[in-house]
Amino acid sequence: MSSFLYRPPLSGDGLLRALRARFPSAPVEHATTAGGVEVIGVALTRGVVREGWDEWRGKHGETGWWPYVSPRSPESVAGFSRRDGVDAVAAAAAVEDLVAEVVCQDHDARAASVVVSGFRWSMECAGEDEEDQEGWRDDCDPDRLAPRLSPPLTAPLHGVSRWATSDQDGWGRGQRWLTFVAARGGHEVPAVLPHMFKKGSWSGYGERILTAADDAALLRRWHEQWGAELFLGSGVYLELVVDRPPLDPRSAAQAATELMGYCDDTVQDPRTAGDGMVRSTVWSLWWD
Repeated sequence: MSSFLYRPPLSGDGLLRALRARFPSAPVEHATTAGGVEVIGVALTRGVVREGWDEWRGKHGETGWWPYVSPRSPESVAGFSRRDGVDAVAAAAAVEDLVAEVVCQDHDARAASVVVSGFRWSMECAGEDEEDQEGWRDDCDPDRLAPRLSPPLTAPLHGVSRWATSDQDGWGRGQRWLTFVAARGGHEVPAVLPHMFKKGSWSGYGERILTAADDAALLRRWHEQWGAELFLGSGVYLELVVDRPPLDPRSAAQAATELMGYCDDTVQDPRTAGDGMVRSTVWSLWWD
């Protein structure tokens, strides 16, 4: 039977050797999840971790290993998957099924369903108040939001990571782990490591709960639309580095409404986000 799991050109042992050669004085660690997924990382100071990520993202085509930043070691990341007490065979099958779902799904349609679910939840909260309903429509409809945004920019705003290179929100001044997993791209990482980050109690319309396949759909869509790449993920924190952020009002409105549908803990005001973070090179999201 064929597998949907990605087989990288470079073996795990080969990546370990390459990291030790590139960072001879830095701790390097290797771990395996309950589902058999290899997690490899090198501990870097926060001052150089972005440079390291840029370097190894550029090598993804030849290595097949996607880098992302975390305060957690590979053993800690892998350990989350072993807490559920699921046997190795069942855990491996679950990873295989989730990756297959991500590879085969219509990611644009799934991403749209997440956004629509968030909008329907907002409208339900507005109740019968017509003024509140109109306010939500102004925020959730890109065509209605765009005229309220600033004129087009000629260049992206400079984005700065909140957590990878700073000590905000309890991340401290210590090292960061540049962590690697075998994946076709950053959008697959939430499926390969579904315990990588948790999004609190996110819920959409009805009983919908955000899943790893939803994460993957939105990450892939944003990569294709605006060059967004998974940069950091841990706990309730997620950051994307965005190569081609939307600079015109209509595209910025589209991105802002999608980000609000995905993470309204961060994007509570799409007008502010559409004029600011959305047009920058780093998108920082977090869930309460």
